[in-house]
Amino acid sequence: MGTKVPGYNLGGKPGPKGDKGDPGPASTVPGPKGDKGDAGAASTVAGPKGDKGDKGDPGSSATATPLASNAPQPLGASALIGSSTAAAREDHVHPLPAGRLAFLGNVTVAETTLLSLALGMKRMALVLAGVTTTDRLIFVPTGVPTAGCEAVNVYASAANQVTVAYFVPALGIGATYSIPIAVYRIT
Repeated sequence: MGTKVPGYNLGGKPGPKGDKGDPGPASTVPGPKGDKGDAGAASTVAGPKGDKGDKGDPGSSATATPLASNAPQPLGASALIGSSTAAAREDHVHPLPAGRLAFLGNVTVAETTLLSLALGMKRMALVLAGVTTTDRLIFVPTGVPTAGCEAVNVYASAANQVTVAYFVPALGIGATYSIPIAVYRIT
C-alpha cells in the first residue's frame, strides 16, 4: 500500500469527497450581458400627475361691468369703499380739495408825495375784478418794493375791491412809493 501525502494520491484508491469550501472573493471583472427579457403585463395602477395638474371646470358666462355716470367724490370725502358696482371712466376727475389758491390778479400800491409824514400803517383801496366780500385773500410780492416800503395784508373791502395795508418811510419829501403784489383767493 502506498503512503498518503496530503494533496497527492500515490497509487491508492480515491478518498471520500471533501466538504464544500468557502466562497471566493467577489470578482472585479463583469460577466457577459444577458438576453433581453419578456415584456411585462399592463399596469392597473395610474402613474403620477404631470406639472399642470387637473383640468379645471369650465367658466361661467361673464358680463361687462357698467361704467359710472355719477360725478366722482371730492378728494378727502368719506365714501364706503367697494360699495359701487360700476367702473370709473377715463374722464373720471376728482374736484380739487379746499385750501388751494386761485389767482385773482395783480395790483400795485403806488403814491407820489411832495411831503409826507407816515407814523403808522397806511391803507389803500384798489380795484380788482372778481373779488367778493366773502373771499379769503392772500398776497405775494411780484417785484421789489421801494426801499423802506412793505405790504402787510390784503382783504376784500367791497365787491371788486381790495384794501392793502402797508408801511412806507416815516418822512418823505418828493417821494414815490411802489409795492407790486399778486392777489390770490383761498378756495
